[in-house]
Amino acid sequence: MLNEMTAHQYTILIVDDSAEDREVYCRYLKKEIIFDYKIVETESGEEGLEQCILTQPDIILLDYLLPDLDGLEFIEELNAQGSLPPPIIMLTGQGNEAIAVEAMKSGVKDYLIKGKLTPEILTNSVKSVLQQYHLQSLLNQNIQQQQLIAETSLRIRQSLDLDKILGTAVEEVQLLLNCDRVIIYKFAPDMTGDIVAESVKSGWKQSLGQKVIDTCFQEKGAAKYKRGETLAINNIYESGLSECHIKLLEEFQVKANAIVPILLSPTSLEPDDARLWGLLIAHQCSNHRQWEIDEVALLDKLSVQLAIAIQQAEMFDNLQSELKTRKILERELARRVQTLEETKQSLKERAEKLKWLNKELVKTSSLLRKRNQELDHFAYVTSHDLKAPLRAIANLATWLGEDLEGQIPEENQQQLQLMQSRVKRMDGLIQGLLEYSRVGRKNTPLKIVNVNDLIKEAIDSVAPSPEFEIVIANPMPTFKTEALLLRQVFANLIDNAIKYHPHNSGKVTISVTETEKFYQFAVADNGMGIDPQYHERIFTIFQTLQARDTIESTGIGLSIVKKIIEGQGGKIWVESQLGDGAIFYFTWQK
Repeated sequence: MLNEMTAHQYTILIVDDSAEDREVYCRYLKKEIIFDYKIVETESGEEGLEQCILTQPDIILLDYLLPDLDGLEFIEELNAQGSLPPPIIMLTGQGNEAIAVEAMKSGVKDYLIKGKLTPEILTNSVKSVLQQYHLQSLLNQNIQQQQLIAETSLRIRQSLDLDKILGTAVEEVQLLLNCDRVIIYKFAPDMTGDIVAESVKSGWKQSLGQKVIDTCFQEKGAAKYKRGETLAINNIYESGLSECHIKLLEEFQVKANAIVPILLSPTSLEPDDARLWGLLIAHQCSNHRQWEIDEVALLDKLSVQLAIAIQQAEMFDNLQSELKTRKILERELARRVQTLEETKQSLKERAEKLKWLNKELVKTSSLLRKRNQELDHFAYVTSHDLKAPLRAIANLATWLGEDLEGQIPEENQQQLQLMQSRVKRMDGLIQGLLEYSRVGRKNTPLKIVNVNDLIKEAIDSVAPSPEFEIVIANPMPTFKTEALLLRQVFANLIDNAIKYHPHNSGKVTISVTETEKFYQFAVADNGMGIDPQYHERIFTIFQTLQARDTIESTGIGLSIVKKIIEGQGGKIWVESQLGDGAIFYFTWQK
């Protein structure tokens, strides 16, 4: 056992607010020559809890008095994290029997007094706790292995459903060994094979049902597996495997594997040799792995039980086949012929229907393309035909102002300015209508987007005055989406917050929360707010809450934002009271 433990590097987390005490612990622990320690230091309880998640320490040296938590509170929060906590040695400046008793009740493995601490006391305590923890882990693992073997044996006696037995076996082995994939591989007569059962962790390639052609295996034969030999490969690149074998394993993302044969006992048809039915294989894909002897032994024991289940199922199938009479076979054949004729007729009818549906689909698609082209052409012509006279009116107003400068009464000058303002508004309305009509009909490319950078680009496009403070409240996500549309949404919302602010200075805050399928963004301002009775109206096209002569607006911006967001499968809403600012929320699919 000691040899197994010394081959492993143990991570020790020190949680103590005293830098001097941490230095003493490190110095004492570095005197240890048998065990290899990696030491992580923290000076507060909260930081220590974070490091428990990040580093997964093997043991914790915990000061009882911390600036933010005491030792017992730390243990309580550590247990609340859910996973099995590492063993803890508690240290305190003064011995207190009541504290020691409470600490032991909450799971502390040892209780040391700093004033009496020596290198021998600390290192012996750490080694003792690690050895106890290691022994308990081995005991728990052995119990789980025995339970697995017993449960598999029980299923074999209770069921003849081989697929269910094999599927349950790989699931439980994968959980017990905590490896990335467990498969059962069945040989064909030509030594190719199929993966007939699999349990794989999320994120790794699924291979169930895949046919494997291993030319290396065919060339070298399966003699060693027929002899019952097992194989444990800790690193496929350092085990002398051939290039074709390594290439095959790389297709399944394998970095280490353990293999045991499934051998069926001799039968009357094959009385001399055991038959190599297949292989039980454990894969480690995330990294290399040092397979333990008892892990391979577990696979070997389970393979024996699986061989019994397979042979039992095969015997049952053979018996069932022998019991069928010729009459039953003929009746079955006649039924299948009839079914085949009915199926052929049904397929023929479905083929005709499918052919008709395809024609309709082609016609509908062609009509849709034509309508979209007509709509684009209409939008272009409308834009051109409407903007041309508007430009003429604007130029005429400008020329009148220039030619009659100093001669036009003030009232007429105001009328010219009003005319130019109305022309500019009409131009904005036309442009807004064009943008609104095109939303959802133009394909924009998907790309990986850093939302923090995207918001900064949107802010730059709005170009707010220096008096406005725009804050990105928390870290923004990075994900794959249509960047152009998301930037347009942020730009519109930020521009509205600034445009409708009652003062020349203000604050806009952008934040995000995450749900299972969406990111929920919020754009909040400290402006004049919106009366709840208008919360729905503001998203309607051409609707504004202030006179257009007061604030120049087309009333289309929020309608475009709403159409973009709903086109992405999300929704937008506002929460606000008059005089209390506004928060615009919208959801965006991940």
